[in-house]
Amino acid sequence: MSISPSIHREAFGLLCDDLIYTGMSRAVWTSAMVPDCVIKIEERAGYFQNVVEWETWQRVKDTPLSRWFAACRWISPNGTILVMERTRSAGDSQYPEKMPAFLCDFKRRNYGMLGEFLVCHDYGTNMLFENGMTKRMIKADWSDSA
Repeated sequence: MSISPSIHREAFGLLCDDLIYTGMSRAVWTSAMVPDCVIKIEERAGYFQNVVEWETWQRVKDTPLSRWFAACRWISPNGTILVMERTRSAGDSQYPEKMPAFLCDFKRRNYGMLGEFLVCHDYGTNMLFENGMTKRMIKADWSDSA
């Protein structure tokens, strides 16, 4: 493997196109190479949100609960790069009053549409480990704030 910064920049530019969003620990990019996905880059140490999303997806992917999550397609060995299905924006009427108890952080920007379903595409913090794979629903107080 090369240690050349210029090669790393070119490889990054090949994989990542436009910056969509920057959060507290990650940046989310579009990708011409995988246009149906986003690339999540986590450079800040100690948050492990990419790893949490990957591990969450591994637990739910073969269950009925998978319908609530954007699928993770690939993660780098150290977890700094995650490839996830890309959602599209949801309309106001597509945000339900109740959501599964294992989801949280009900900011509209954390959710989007895949097919006919509203899914979470930012589940680096979730309550699945605490609440388990429950069918229990809770009131979702949707927020547009950051």
